[in-house]
Amino acid sequence: MIKRDLEEKIIRRFGTGKAILLIGPRQVGKTTLFNKLLEGKEYLFLNGDDPTVRKLLSNANLEQLKNIIGSHNTVFIDEAQRIDNIGLTLKLITDQLKNVQLMVSGSSALDKTKGIYGKIF
Repeated sequence: MIKRDLEEKIIRRFGTGKAILLIGPRQVGKTTLFNKLLEGKEYLFLNGDDPTVRKLLSNANLEQLKNIIGSHNTVFIDEAQRIDNIGLTLKLITDQLKNVQLMVSGSSALDKTKGIYGKIF
């Protein structure tokens, strides 16, 4: 894997209580980078390509999110651009579940179609 400058920036932000959002074109290594950084750690992986995950996260309330996340302290949501209302869901997790490190990857369509820039990060 190619060493990326971004890796150190992500490591420094890990555990700060802020969501880490990685946006970029398809097939550039976003998921690979997060998987490398999470190697050996326990985390919950939620894939936005999965219809069940999309349904669970699209309009989840706080109690539903608590049930989905359970005791996990790290949550990785991949392909987030596929999930309706993902901005509100990410904001709810970040604002209300302070012990959860949220890591989110998605295509560059995420910031345009989901309206999350400037709202939670």
